Amino acid sequence: MNRTVQMVRALARPERIFKAVLKRFKLGSFEFRLDFDAFPRPWYAYCLWHAAQMGHRLGLAKISGIEFGVAGGSGLLELENLAEEIERILPIKIELYGFDLGTGLPMHSDYRDVPYIWRRGAFKMDEAAVRRKLRRSALLIGNVRDTVPEFIAQHQPAPIGFVSLDMDYYSSTRDALNLFEGLDQFFLPRVFCYFDDVVGCDSQLHSEFAGELLAIREFNDAHAKLKLSTIYGFASKRPLECVWADTIYVLHRFEHERYNTYIGASEATG
Repeated sequence: MNRTVQMVRALARPERIFKAVLKRFKLGSFEFRLDFDAFPRPWYAYCLWHAAQMGHRLGLAKISGIEFGVAGGSGLLELENLAEEIERILPIKIELYGFDLGTGLPMHSDYRDVPYIWRRGAFKMDEAAVRRKLRRSALLIGNVRDTVPEFIAQHQPAPIGFVSLDMDYYSSTRDALNLFEGLDQFFLPRVFCYFDDVVGCDSQLHSEFAGELLAIREFNDAHAKLKLSTIYGFASKRPLECVWADTIYVLHRFEHERYNTYIGASEATG
């Protein structure tokens, strides 16, 4: 986007200037800034904040957040920043994990991996550089087909409350979703999920018959008591136009022993 377009948009939508000021100077509380998307990745801020809130209301001392598709590390670094800020507000700790192949996108399988958008080798990681940047995250390198099945047994993570999936391919997303086959004790009863590649530019033309959307549909078809769902009416609840609303899903674990635990106000009001 060129600077002229940015200026016109700012003039047409003055709230963009307000949001930029909040982001630049971190004015107001975490929740106030979240209302106005005043974070580099407000979808990360929204999901991690509400996962931490849920964990706290359930009486947990720790939760976990996961990013699939680390690439240059900017997303995982933002999660670290968010975790540190949230931990100053809520009495809860946040573990972070990042999964990546390391060598960029592998060879695609077939049309379901949407090869007209993605190319083999894209998003290659400089692993040493990323590891130097990270302060607290565990980085897991390898094909998720191999690293996901052994992850819980090896790392015994705190209950997972947020998962970001930016795997591009249908096949990689499908394999990453196998994470949710783990025992309930390693998850919050509802897990916030961000899917990066369900909305795109005019050349991408995402559909439910390929890519991440197909992986989501197949996951739901295969599980009676685990369901990935959008948050209906989500965009209408945001104070500003929310261009990322369609990327947010929640994994409902209906048979989780804490699924029905009340987490609303401390006293019933009616």
